[in-house]
Amino acid sequence: MNRRLAVVLNVLALTAILAMPGRAQPPLVVRIAWQPYNAVIFYTARDLKIFERVGLQPEYTRFTAGPPQFAAFQSESVDVGLFGTAGMVVGASQGLDYRNFYIQILSSYADGLVARLDSGITRLADLRGKRIGYMRGTSAHLGLIKALQSVGLSPADVTMIHMDVTAMTPAFAKGDVHAAYAWEPWISRMQEAGGRVIVRSHDVGLNTSDHWVARVGWVQRNPRGVLLLLKAVDLALEEFRRNPGVAIKATAENLGVSEVIARRIVEINPVVRLEQLVDPKFELSLLPGGGAQRMIQEVGDFLLREGIIRSPIDASKIVEGSYIQAYLRTK
Repeated sequence: MNRRLAVVLNVLALTAILAMPGRAQPPLVVRIAWQPYNAVIFYTARDLKIFERVGLQPEYTRFTAGPPQFAAFQSESVDVGLFGTAGMVVGASQGLDYRNFYIQILSSYADGLVARLDSGITRLADLRGKRIGYMRGTSAHLGLIKALQSVGLSPADVTMIHMDVTAMTPAFAKGDVHAAYAWEPWISRMQEAGGRVIVRSHDVGLNTSDHWVARVGWVQRNPRGVLLLLKAVDLALEEFRRNPGVAIKATAENLGVSEVIARRIVEINPVVRLEQLVDPKFELSLLPGGGAQRMIQEVGDFLLREGIIRSPIDASKIVEGSYIQAYLRTK
């Protein structure tokens, strides 16, 4: 029996156990790796102690960059983690054996291109001959390429200037670049510096997002755990719909922005329900051959061509919709 099938069967076998009322079990420890961004469902579950409510004992580790988080997965120091699409792909290319079991937001609605008001850029076709800031190897990098291609341009038609995302706002404000392709909160900061959004990644057909992953080894040893995580997600989604204030406050604190800006960031990113992720028609379905698999493969192929990763990835071995299907059977 292959590993993927074994994991699925273990999860399905425990579906009935999770659904049984009155069965007391000790809290299950889950070590969660996270990075500070607009992780609204995670913040809601964490700050309202929903993980504890469903029978988990969470231990949180905060990271500010991908490589240390990859190392934590490699050493099995964490069980579950939150990644952007590019980060998740890079980790998978390094042999990290995890599965993407939930997508919390469509971040492609927030990623995009911001132009200075004096740049002469009011549409994508105006980018020809302009200086554009970007960060190589990110989902925004691919977004910029797709934006150029959508109007018949190529990287040779512009001057692409690689820089760390933290350097974009100063470069933008000083006029070192005419435009920059980034993500939140950097887009909002460039808007405050006198910029306007020209396009979002979703507008050019790139559906990058924010992913929850679980180590396969942890799921095999604790199949009940992934179902409890999804129960926590389900409850957090309900709480978020009723009152997004907890998530907005946490987003403001973790991104270092005002609650006004945090609210705008939260509101422009669609939150994803569990049922959507197992709907084959949904743009980011986690089912085999679905939209999430295709999008992740597109990002992986791009990063391989760019030399960001050295080994190809197989997105079909990353996405996992069966965990949600198993959880929904318990409702």
